[in-house]
Amino acid sequence: MRHAYAALIAAAAVIVVFREITRRLVGPDAAAVPWSDAGALAAVPALAAGAAVWAMLVVASASRAGIDALEQLGLRGLSAASRARANGAAWAVVGVMAVHFTAEAFEVLPGGHAAVAVVLGAALGVGTFRLHRHAIEHDAYRTFNLVAMLLAAGCLASMSLTPTGAWWTRNFSTLGTSDDMAAACFNIGMLVAGAGMAALSPALTRPFAETHFGARRGGLTAMRALIAVIGIALMGVGLVPIDGATELHNVAAGAAAIAFGVLCLGAHLWVRRMPRALVVASYAAVAVEMIAAVLYDGLGLINLTVFEVIAFTLVFAWLITLAAVTHAHHDAQDAVTGRHIVGVLRTRSERATTTRPTRPTRIGARSPRRSRRLATFHEVRRALPRGGADEPPEALAAV
Repeated sequence: MRHAYAALIAAAAVIVVFREITRRLVGPDAAAVPWSDAGALAAVPALAAGAAVWAMLVVASASRAGIDALEQLGLRGLSAASRARANGAAWAVVGVMAVHFTAEAFEVLPGGHAAVAVVLGAALGVGTFRLHRHAIEHDAYRTFNLVAMLLAAGCLASMSLTPTGAWWTRNFSTLGTSDDMAAACFNIGMLVAGAGMAALSPALTRPFAETHFGARRGGLTAMRALIAVIGIALMGVGLVPIDGATELHNVAAGAAAIAFGVLCLGAHLWVRRMPRALVVASYAAVAVEMIAAVLYDGLGLINLTVFEVIAFTLVFAWLITLAAVTHAHHDAQDAVTGRHIVGVLRTRSERATTTRPTRPTRIGARSPRRSRRLATFHEVRRALPRGGADEPPEALAAV
């Protein structure tokens, strides 16, 4: 599954690189230039970039068995830190390119779009690097990380191709309305990412089945159902463009938002000993979404595109946090004491494989050597006269 998602992300990278090179060569009207003029020059570096992205993501998201197999083939330097750096670099590029394709929207800010690109790229790169290194050993996180990246990559490919102009002044779903390759990239990204989210709902919540989390009866089922609803709703957003059945498209988008809100507010009730980091993330996500709704619908300070970007970001950030917090071994928390349990588990295993120290001798217990000394002492006492005189035993016998 991860290889397929990595291949789709690589395909989106090919589209973005190809489009950028042709645009640099012939200007904004690159789509109208024959293939023989600019396409041939852009095809080779675009395909090379796609192959590099695929290889990087496959290695960054590989399992321990996969890394061992690659090392047996002679590939070195595949440590957790290097793989986390590769993942962070990929997300940093996503952030920079997203600002690049919407540069006009950020020109009113100090420093313009360049400053925003640096800040956003650095934040995404550093944050995802730390997160990936933290939870790299766990399948659910690595797979969902690629699901989120596929959605972002599909949007970037659509941004690079879209003929809709300043689409961000209307809404995010405008990217899927042009009935061409740009719309296909957006809608397919939504569809496949939503399907991946729905399919991963059991894996994302499986750790809560452990008794120390204290999941209530039906709690896991509710969480899995809500995550699946979010995924299916995203599929609906991709299947039904906003310029088609607008009401149905809005119902799908609204269902995703409502399901996410219920999930954040109910998760702490369904799982009694939820990790504290996830509880904080849940309430923070609800607060940010409510503030964004007020800014958009009440005050009109942000447009629908910004609101939708915030909503999508919160959903995927919360689910990635869920996967990382509940699956990370070295940061697992004891649900009762709130202390790290890794050291406890390690000492138990060490006690099982090491020899127990010899118990100290109790006070008053007689060792064989001490018993021999006592026996000799008693023999000497029997040999001495009771009266304290210093005569030999023969003299006492004569008396």
